[in-house]
Order: sequence, then structure tokens, then C-alpha cells
Amino acid sequence: MDEMIKYLKALTFLQLQAMTGGSAYRKPELLLERAGFTHKEIASILGKSHTAVAKTVSRAKAAVRSESND
Repeated sequence: MDEMIKYLKALTFLQLQAMTGGSAYRKPELLLERAGFTHKEIASILGKSHTAVAKTVSRAKAAVRSESND
């Protein structure tokens, strides 16, 4: 059941993103991480390496912080 909740939360984040059109939040890696997925899980879902996911999340978070400071 916890796994199902995680996926539903991820779908909600993705739908919200589609509706609002945020900039840095366009990265599915960041949205999935915010939904509670680990980088390893995200890598598996997206067919990417763990390292690539970690780097993308790091860059997206930096972009979000930068947007918040503007």
C-alpha cells in the first residue's frame, strides 16, 4: 500500500507540474524525488543511471533556489 501511495503522489506532482508549467520543476527527476522516490528508484523508472539522476536533481534544486532569490 505504501508503494501505491508513493506512485499516486508522484502522479499528482506530475499533473500539477503539467498544469502550472513551472520552470525548474519540469525535471521529472526532481518531481519524483519530491514524491518520495529514491535516486535509485528514479533511475530505474526513467532508464537513467543513478549518477545522472543525482546530478539532475542537484542542478534542478540549485535552479529552484536561484529562482526563489530573484
